Amino acid sequence: MDRDKSVASGPRPLILLYGGAFDPVHRGHLAMAARAWAATGADRLCFLPAGQSPFKPSGHVSAAHRLAMLQQAVAALPGAEIDDQELHRRGRSYTVETLRALRARLGEDVALLWLLGADAAAGLQRWHEASALPQLTHMLVVARPGASIPDLETGPPPRFQRCAPEAFRAAPGGRWASLDLGTYPEASQDIRARLAAGEAADDLLPPAVSSYIAAKGLYGPSA
Repeated sequence: MDRDKSVASGPRPLILLYGGAFDPVHRGHLAMAARAWAATGADRLCFLPAGQSPFKPSGHVSAAHRLAMLQQAVAALPGAEIDDQELHRRGRSYTVETLRALRARLGEDVALLWLLGADAAAGLQRWHEASALPQLTHMLVVARPGASIPDLETGPPPRFQRCAPEAFRAAPGGRWASLDLGTYPEASQDIRARLAAGEAADDLLPPAVSSYIAAKGLYGPSA
C-alpha cells in the first residue's frame, strides 16, 4: 500500500484494514473481509499479515510462507491489497505502530477502519498503547461463535463512538460499529490440526492455498 498522503477533493477515502497471522489464510478470512468491504463501502481493502504478536506464539510456518499463501488467496479478491510492513519489523508487532506508519504515509484525513473479531475486541484494553487507538482508526467488530460483541462506547477504555457501518467516512477515526456476517466454521488452528493429523482440509482453504501447502509440505505430520 504505497500511495502517498495526497487526497483528491471529494468524499473522505475509507480504507478497510484486516490484520492477522493468516497461518494459514482460509475461506473464512476471505469471506469475512469481502462482506465487510461490501457492508462499509470502503474504497480499499488491505490485508496486514502480522509479525510477532504480543499475545500469540510465533507463527507455525515462516513469515515468507504466510505471505505467499496470502498473496495466492487475495488474488481471488480483485482490488484487495497486502501491506507486509509488520513482517519486516523486528521484535513484537503492535497495531498502534502499524497504524501510525499508515497515517504517516496516507495522511491524517483518510478514514482507517480496523476489522477484528468480537473475541479480539473484548481484549482491546490490553493492546499496546490502547488509549491512542481512537485517534488513529475506527473499529469494525464482527460477531464470532462463542464471543459476545463488547460495547466499545461504554465499556473499558479505549472508547469509540458508535455509528452505522456506512458512516465511517464522517471522521478519520474514533468510531465503531458491529456486523453479524454469519458463522464461518473455519479456524486456522483447526486447519493446522487436521493437516498435522494427515487429514485433508481442502474444504476450508482456497484452492490456491491448498495447493501451495501441499507443494511445500506445510503443517503436515512431518512438518
